[in-house]
Amino acid sequence: MARSGLAQQQSRLKSLITKGRDQGYLTYAEVNDHLPDDISDPEQIEDIIGMINDMGIPV
Repeated sequence: MARSGLAQQQSRLKSLITKGRDQGYLTYAEVNDHLPDDISDPEQIEDIIGMINDMGIPV
């Protein structure tokens, strides 16, 4: 079950990145909607947003 959860998280992040590339940006609400439910640590969220920004997708 842990494997399918990880695969689902990766799939959600991939779709988020694709959406960001297509529209040229992402909103914080869009990022939040695609984050796994078990991520609530602000530092983890900032790391993900930083990764998205590093890919050239403004948030």
